[in-house]
Amino acid sequence: MAQHLSRPHAPAALVLVLVFATACGPAEEAGTASKTAPAPSPSVSATATANGVARLRAGQILRRAREATTAARYLRMRGRIEDGKDKIAIDFRYAGKTKATGWFQTGRQRVEITRIGGDIYLKGNDPFWKSIGGKAAVQLLSGKYLKTTTKTPDFKDIGVFTERTGLLNEALKAPGTWKKGETGTAGGTPAVSLTRAPGETIRVATQGEPYVLALTGGPGNGVEYLAYEEPVDVRRPPAGTVVDGDAFK
Repeated sequence: MAQHLSRPHAPAALVLVLVFATACGPAEEAGTASKTAPAPSPSVSATATANGVARLRAGQILRRAREATTAARYLRMRGRIEDGKDKIAIDFRYAGKTKATGWFQTGRQRVEITRIGGDIYLKGNDPFWKSIGGKAAVQLLSGKYLKTTTKTPDFKDIGVFTERTGLLNEALKAPGTWKKGETGTAGGTPAVSLTRAPGETIRVATQGEPYVLALTGGPGNGVEYLAYEEPVDVRRPPAGTVVDGDAFK
């Protein structure tokens, strides 16, 4: 008999809706704020030259930042988002356009996610599996990976974390006009700020490639982009640890 898993209560949609009314302070692990500023990307070193975006208009800065960030082969996105009682921590690394690995955590529920091509592997902790399938799901999936795809409706919300420009794209699509703000630094890298509503900010590197460095949406909310072009090896989990999601259809 096929097992049944309920649709996971994943905060992915919440992330996309709130990122520009929210986003996060950096986090190495859920519940632990970063104690030091992230090191500048190798492409934005102390010897990097000015890239000229500080002299451009807001729309031009956004266009160049989006192009540079999309073109980067490797990058990392981490942050924390709060919405009332919901606190979500995320940390993902990306290799190319269809490889990603990382985790998200909300409350006691934590899920590790690996994407390769159209395949997605989920490794949730016991509280996560229990929330979507009860004790039977815990017994079957504890310590293992559930294999699904980017097109599976029940897990589509979770899969959005593997889209490295998803949050950025949502920010640029949201209503409102971005305005050029002050220059300063983000993670130790010289940057120019773009602002919209109070607390909503995009910081773009003004040296080296004009990468997006941070998205913020108010106190306690923000996402930072770092480790540009630092290679990450994304691999499929060992076959013996994988449970095929087709068994739950």
